[in-house]
Amino acid sequence: MTSSTSAALESLREALPGRVINPDGDASASGSADFTTLTNQPWSSTCWQTAAGYIFPENAAEVATALSIIKQTGIKFVVRSTGHNPNPGFSSIGPDGVVLDVGKLQSSELVDDNNGNNKIAQIGAGNRWGAVYDWLEEQGLSVIGGRDPGVGMGLLLGGGMGAIPNLHGLGTDGIAGFEVVLSDGHIVNATPQENADLYRALKGGGSNFGIITRFDLHTHPLIPLQYSITLYNPTDYTNINRATLNLQETMESDPKLGSFTNYQPTFVAVGLIRAGDEAASASEGEIEAFKPFDALESKMMTVCPTTNGTIGSLAKAMTHAVGEDKKKHIGTLTTLPSETLYNEVNTAWREALDLLPKDAVLHYTIQPVGSACVREGEKKHGGNVFGLKAVPQCWWVFTVEWPRESTPEDDEAARKSVNYLREKVEAAAKARDQLLPFLSATFASSEQPVLQSYGVENVEGIRAAAQKYDPEGVFQKQQAGGFLLRDVK
Repeated sequence: MTSSTSAALESLREALPGRVINPDGDASASGSADFTTLTNQPWSSTCWQTAAGYIFPENAAEVATALSIIKQTGIKFVVRSTGHNPNPGFSSIGPDGVVLDVGKLQSSELVDDNNGNNKIAQIGAGNRWGAVYDWLEEQGLSVIGGRDPGVGMGLLLGGGMGAIPNLHGLGTDGIAGFEVVLSDGHIVNATPQENADLYRALKGGGSNFGIITRFDLHTHPLIPLQYSITLYNPTDYTNINRATLNLQETMESDPKLGSFTNYQPTFVAVGLIRAGDEAASASEGEIEAFKPFDALESKMMTVCPTTNGTIGSLAKAMTHAVGEDKKKHIGTLTTLPSETLYNEVNTAWREALDLLPKDAVLHYTIQPVGSACVREGEKKHGGNVFGLKAVPQCWWVFTVEWPRESTPEDDEAARKSVNYLREKVEAAAKARDQLLPFLSATFASSEQPVLQSYGVENVEGIRAAAQKYDPEGVFQKQQAGGFLLRDVK
């Protein structure tokens, strides 16, 4: 820890008593865990970096105070909600910087929208999706957000793919406004009517502008779902892919459908989702679009039987461990749907499995997105900055997980496996003219050019907003990592 970092921590403790935890065991922040537990909080243990300290503001004004001291002292920092992103430096930092943890910003309030016709859910940035869904569903309401209850609100900044993206668009598209702390200490609202340029830039532009302390979300009447999760034998990949493509084609005429197909070495998990009252009242096997999967002879077992539920109950069914003792590395691409390409991806994946170190697992997921999802984003609330084409597409996510107690050689081999798979898929899609430029920040590795994938015009809009609202470049110079404008070539 440098002397400037020590001095900054001292100033932070004086200005925000009871809100700072350091390695010496000063756990005076009420309700906070010990230092080691905080260090090991992120989902991927590649992000278990020992920071100089953790700051736990409890409202936007305290965030502004903390940011002001960070700016004045010039120290490095990151902002963290749950630490779900596996890229080191995005929500984790080493001993010369601090973590500004917004996890205590857990307010939730319903207010009327500008027309008084619908409710807006004002959600503190420290909330997790499971709690948000539970609270809203008690009041007969839904919002579009994360598919895992333990994931935080920051998911919305990179798109926020939900379980049924074609029905109401991405989670980002449902944002009515933001409360943002700027680098000069001002707390502003960003909506289509107020600071509209910042509002649009935040819908995909990440952490280049300020610290979001509250998300205001458009609500919908409670959305009933019917869903199931079934495991199939991965050797039957050609038939599984054909069924996936058939369903993806049907989604173009029925935006209430959603799915995912996750390939693991020993099984393929297929999630089938249908929204609407007619889905909730349908009996098992009645949804025509799902019948190609029912006909597959490679079915191994059903892990989630056909269930009538909600977005919240589905998220609980899809939950996975956060902070488990695994390292993770990810990557993403966007392509057009193609049975031939999907089969080529499987071949490349099986080749990449041979590159893995001991006890590592490499898996990938087919995530269909329909043209309806893109159109919803274009027409709702000022649009977003993703530059998506209104065509059916697949948002791929490639993930490797391996033991934390690994050698540098193992680490390199694990990362190489994902990069090999991603590069092979990119080459195959490009050769067939099926590669789309968009890269989802939610699923991208730190070396992927996410912002550039949005297109020149959108990047310039993001840059203009950053220069206007952070003219001294605090979020470019002092922030440890993220998909930042400073890295745009």
